[in-house]
Amino acid sequence: MVALSLGVALAACSAQGPGTETSAASGGGVGGGGGTTTGGGDSSSSGDDFNPTGPGVGGGGGSVPLGFTVEPSDLQTIAVAAGQTPPSVSYTAMRMDAPINVGWSVDRGELGAIGAGPASMATFTPRGTMGGLVTVRAGLNGETVERNVLIQLTAAQNGADAAVPAQAQQIATDPTQLTLGGGVGGVGGEGLGVAVTSTATLDALQHPASDGGAEQLKLLYPYDGTVWPRGLLAPLLMWQWAPGDADAIKIELRTTSGSFSWKGTFGRPEILSTTGRPFIRHPIPQDVWTMATDSAGGPTPDGSPDRLTVSLTVAREGQAYGPISQTWTVAPARLSGIIYYNSYGTRLAENYDGAVGGNGRFGGAVLSIRAGDTAPQLVAGGNGGNSQCRVCHSVSANGSRLLVQNGLDSYGRSAAYDLTPAGATEHALSTAAPFAAISPDGSIALTQAGELLSLPSSTRRPTSGIDEVAYELGTPAFSPDGTRVVFNAMSGPGANPRRKLFVMKFDAMTGDFADPEVIVDDSGEPAGTRPGWPAFLPDSKSVVFHHQTDPGNEGDTFGDLRTRRGAKAHLAWASIDGSGTAVPLDLLNGRDGPGSTYLPSLSAPVQMTCTADGTSVGDIDSRHKDDINMNYEPTVNPVASGGYAWVVFTSRRLYGNAATIPPFCSDPRGVDLVENITTKKLWVAAIDLDATPGTDPSHPAFYLPAQELLAGNARGFWVLDPCRSEGAPCDTGDQCCGGYCQPGSDGELICSNAPPGGQCSHPQERCETAADCCDPTNRCINGFCAVEGPL
Repeated sequence: MVALSLGVALAACSAQGPGTETSAASGGGVGGGGGTTTGGGDSSSSGDDFNPTGPGVGGGGGSVPLGFTVEPSDLQTIAVAAGQTPPSVSYTAMRMDAPINVGWSVDRGELGAIGAGPASMATFTPRGTMGGLVTVRAGLNGETVERNVLIQLTAAQNGADAAVPAQAQQIATDPTQLTLGGGVGGVGGEGLGVAVTSTATLDALQHPASDGGAEQLKLLYPYDGTVWPRGLLAPLLMWQWAPGDADAIKIELRTTSGSFSWKGTFGRPEILSTTGRPFIRHPIPQDVWTMATDSAGGPTPDGSPDRLTVSLTVAREGQAYGPISQTWTVAPARLSGIIYYNSYGTRLAENYDGAVGGNGRFGGAVLSIRAGDTAPQLVAGGNGGNSQCRVCHSVSANGSRLLVQNGLDSYGRSAAYDLTPAGATEHALSTAAPFAAISPDGSIALTQAGELLSLPSSTRRPTSGIDEVAYELGTPAFSPDGTRVVFNAMSGPGANPRRKLFVMKFDAMTGDFADPEVIVDDSGEPAGTRPGWPAFLPDSKSVVFHHQTDPGNEGDTFGDLRTRRGAKAHLAWASIDGSGTAVPLDLLNGRDGPGSTYLPSLSAPVQMTCTADGTSVGDIDSRHKDDINMNYEPTVNPVASGGYAWVVFTSRRLYGNAATIPPFCSDPRGVDLVENITTKKLWVAAIDLDATPGTDPSHPAFYLPAQELLAGNARGFWVLDPCRSEGAPCDTGDQCCGGYCQPGSDGELICSNAPPGGQCSHPQERCETAADCCDPTNRCINGFCAVEGPL
């Protein structure tokens, strides 16, 4: 599934200082020091509350508080060198100056383990793969004593380490690797550089001559303030400066608490000696990125956010400059699942003639990205004639159903696909259904004609109410809970239907639509201003949408608002109850203040002749000065994770210095997309949960790894995996049909049909109400326990 699931699911625990002593009844994952099993792929030690019996210890008539303590009581800090045997810390439980046997556990089993007891002494040992704050609990007769340990993981390297499998995949050895699939490491660029052998250069990197200001040194990508999930492929750092080339670099990563720190020095990637290109970008090593993001984002001793700071120093001709830095937030949520997206220029299916580059062939198809892959896979479409084209797609939130249009020449033929772990099975539909809304369970489609279809049969279902608002729909979408639908109207009985976004209640049993609400009304706005491409946030209470400001030279008569030939739009959001006006998602779009942007632009226009559908577009904003108005087609992950909702959208913005051609040069018939990387790509941004209507809850976006580098990519649906049966391997509860992912008898994570211990649910595990969640601060959003946000 592509869902962001909690990589660290905390049991409910005291938020007091480094050492706390509490008296609590067992239950909820806290009381009595009992061990808990956490969701999201992590488990704590299994020490239960110890309840001894006998004289003076509470036997027979009930428990008697014993007033024990645990030493040491202060915060313990353990320095762990990555790849080395980690040190440990021992604790002793005492009562009246004498050792006493208690049960032991930890709240974050992914960080380390402790013997369960009962014992008077126990030793906590870090796993050595990530840093962070862990709570050690001792329990006896309903009393709990907590002690905190801060693990500080450190690492360093000089040059790529081919002995590390994750880094070996980031080393380019042939120029064809640079643009194959998703590019090197799934993000493009030239991969990891070699070791720096010059002691003078190494010394210069440690002692920069200046901060780089005079050299105009700055990072182009990623963006400062980005919110990242865990589980992503490592990003590609891209920079620019006046010298334009470099001999070596130093990258540093450090969390606020010191839970992780790393320093890496790298020379020029060897492939540059073949390509002759400058050294202007470099990825973070994948294993380092995993350690960094698994460590950041957790609790800290003082309660402050444990953010991640990256610093870059660049060296040339014996002098170094910098460092320049950015600070990012890491959500305690792991990327999993599948993103399905549309490509009109893929090399994975050739079903159309006329491409400028390569063999003159290209394809329209639906592709997928599974978490951890470095390149997409073909799902719908194939080689041959136009009839093999599959585009204009929609996907159900549970990942079980895909709808497509067949062929580029007509909207008259559509097909449904059953999506299963074994693959995709096509069913021809008797009714056209391009850009149809699909119910969350994949059983119903709402077409642009306002018809309800059963899937996959395409049998028409009775319906009522929608024609009181609209006769023809643009791009409708169901809410994640299936009780509402949102759409832009193309025609209807009211005034200015095309200028409005409507929400209606929906009853799947009867097919009735009711209680229309206008949540966006652009009546009176400048010509061309229209809302479209709406999508609900996971709580079904708000909608994000594509807010068109200029239809471009293709005209303004389409329900599926266009994104090409000069079309301009930004993303915005609105509450469905009308409590606030629609507000642009400024930070997502690229604004950092009134009239200003943090997005990079080109110092000079790119001189390129290119066309789209035969119309010249190469001269439209060829410096990328208006990238804030080139954001389109949002969809939303149906599962709230890590305190955020996650929006996938199409953008024509610069991808650092890797994709820089004019923004509308994406038609393979009008530009050589074998030699040039189009900027039409998929991006992802975090949206704060529970944001106040009328405010901007968004954050700067990141490039979606593994998308096809040489193709124009659009409308990514981030959905759940087809669910896995009981006993199947899993990473998160929302991958499982039963809703739970727990350790099996051998300790490996498997799907389960019951909550952990028969009790409560952890983040990303099934719930009906918030009362089902172990952590009382969690919410039940769209059927899964979710961390309150933002962090």
